[in-house]
Amino acid sequence: MKQVGIFIYEQVQAVDLAGALDTFGQANEELKKLGRPTFYQIHLLGLNTQPVRAENGLKLMADVALNDCPALDYLVLPGGSGNQQLQQNSVFLDWLRSQDSQLEKLISICTGAFLLAASGLVNGKTLSTHWRFAQQLQDAFPAVQVNAEALYHKEDKYYSSGGMTAGIDLCLTILEEDLGLHLAQTVAQELVMYLRRSGNQTQYSRPLTVQASEETRFIQLQQWVLDNLHRPIGLAQMADKACLSERHFRRIFTQRFGLSPSRYLEQLRLDRARSLLLCDGYNLERVCQECGFSGANSFGRLFKLRFGFTPMDYRTHFGG
Repeated sequence: MKQVGIFIYEQVQAVDLAGALDTFGQANEELKKLGRPTFYQIHLLGLNTQPVRAENGLKLMADVALNDCPALDYLVLPGGSGNQQLQQNSVFLDWLRSQDSQLEKLISICTGAFLLAASGLVNGKTLSTHWRFAQQLQDAFPAVQVNAEALYHKEDKYYSSGGMTAGIDLCLTILEEDLGLHLAQTVAQELVMYLRRSGNQTQYSRPLTVQASEETRFIQLQQWVLDNLHRPIGLAQMADKACLSERHFRRIFTQRFGLSPSRYLEQLRLDRARSLLLCDGYNLERVCQECGFSGANSFGRLFKLRFGFTPMDYRTHFGG
């Protein structure tokens, strides 16, 4: 059984906390259904056990104070505006450094990366964080290399994720490492999440039915398509990757997943485009190139048809 500590504090981001709790907690539930023992014992940690409030006003209380913390295998540091004070808290930082030698995994979610960087434990290493705060993190901690595009990043035992929901992607990756592909897929389905999104901070969704397929050929096909979205992809190539004739592939794919291969490919391209539109440094031309669209005009028309926004309106509305 892995002892997992999740640190909470005043003005923590509730989604970061809940995402980790629900992912590891759901893994335990799925193991229970299989008659297997619980794998994660979860502890909510705090500077003390006094109530705190999350950014959204949710009232929280730690199970155990740092001084009484049990020996941990994994430690999760959620993000939140309150970590600005924690970055200056010598008691917390000393405790965090003291935990490092015994931890198997030290995990930051979203702006929790600031706490990890403030500890000095990741000097010379790479961290991911929410794209909006990447430059701020880099400026504050120049000894750390910040990856502004990564959905999540792993270096040695240090794990870090991009934005809030990317923390769930990261936790699902850890589940797969710990408990295998099948259980991680089951948890992803229960959470209505996607087991593996692109490693770039495209932060887009995939059709869940394809990812949940029990046939390796379709899982491998999906990964190949995602890795090659910037290139022209035809039905013949997709059928070849699935080791099927074009006619047989089109029929089986449509029957099994409820959409044609061409519509599936279109959906993946549009999902990646939505994500890149929210990332710094991606103008419309670059988005089209990265997503395999032939031109900005045709892309814009298709985007508005599917989502009800022009690409630029989408960026303005959702990019903040």
